[in-house]
Amino acid sequence: MKVKFLGGAEEVGRLAVRIEEKDTSVMVDYGIIPDKPPKYPLPPEQVNGLFLTHAHLDHCGAMPAYYHSMETSFNSTILTANSIKPLLIDSLKIAGIEGYPRFFNSDDVSLLYENFNEARYGESYDLGNFKITPMSAGHIPGSTMFRFENSASIAVTGDIFTRDTRLLTGARPFKTDVLVIESTYAGKNHEDRDHVIARLKSKVKEVIESGGKVILPTFAVGRTQELAMILADTGYNISVDGMGNSITDIYMHTDGFFRSPSEFRKGIRKTTRIRGQRMRERALESDIIITTSGMLDGGPVLGYIEKLLNDNKSAIFLTGYQVENTNGRSLMENGTLKLAGTTVRPQMQLDFFDLSAHAGHDDLVSFIKAVDPQKVVLCHGEKREELLPDLSQYEVILPMNGQEFTV
Repeated sequence: MKVKFLGGAEEVGRLAVRIEEKDTSVMVDYGIIPDKPPKYPLPPEQVNGLFLTHAHLDHCGAMPAYYHSMETSFNSTILTANSIKPLLIDSLKIAGIEGYPRFFNSDDVSLLYENFNEARYGESYDLGNFKITPMSAGHIPGSTMFRFENSASIAVTGDIFTRDTRLLTGARPFKTDVLVIESTYAGKNHEDRDHVIARLKSKVKEVIESGGKVILPTFAVGRTQELAMILADTGYNISVDGMGNSITDIYMHTDGFFRSPSEFRKGIRKTTRIRGQRMRERALESDIIITTSGMLDGGPVLGYIEKLLNDNKSAIFLTGYQVENTNGRSLMENGTLKLAGTTVRPQMQLDFFDLSAHAGHDDLVSFIKAVDPQKVVLCHGEKREELLPDLSQYEVILPMNGQEFTV
């Protein structure tokens, strides 16, 4: 069985894993690094099927490029397939505005869906010589781990989270000979999630009762919806703006992926979803505004911050990882961000609450040991080596982009 990373081996982002045995080959994910301009994986290689683990651009953002020069089946959960379309169309729009190179077009996005094959958790099916089993990854709604079985079995986790959240049940271990697993948080554990949520609610209350407003820059896929559920019982007025509303509409019409569908719907009903500029003006009357983008590099969030820029009673609360060279990273490290090309220093309060949907170091180790594979392939991380002391009983492979190896 041959494995080759076209991206995402020794880095976080643009994951693309090619697996081949006998006459069958598959590609798991084909994403981008959302830089300026975006960084793509190595050029597409012919495969019998594309498999998408979840709807984040660092895993799906380059997928239509496959259909610019070839066609193959596209396999994912229905929720993932539905969720990526607005992301892909938006990325094409941004590339046009910014003048970035585009490696696919809207016709390629359409071809992706013409070749769609739905993957259902726990239901195995065949593609060429592989028997394929999809399993929930617990990362965001619809996220999937894929196991490919032939003479041996190899599984690719994509991004995983092993603990239960308000939104999802965590990933559960399974049996496989070779485990290809992300290592984003190698060397780092997360603060207990219940403690983070309690601290977030306390700080939200403190800001609002002192006369301020809370801006929550957030990711459209998964995080927007989880924050709505977390804050639903606070009694405050909550507005939700940006692409997260489109994703919520998709979630509302796709059953079978949530830990508690009734609690999810209840949380969403407690919010006001902003549609258009007129509602956006009224959203500033809310106590809490949940809005994209999560890294402050676009979306309605910048308009809200501009309006509250000098209000030291109000706050910006970040809840997710801030990639290098983004506005969010600059705000965390320097206290500054760019608005309309001008560097500004908001007078608003700033805090960070770790609601990451990636497994931390100890949870990665526990998951690997529960799976107990013969070989472990660590990818999608910049500090993979920090996991090695805890995995001494396994044969561990640290691949590099573009290098084919045999397992």
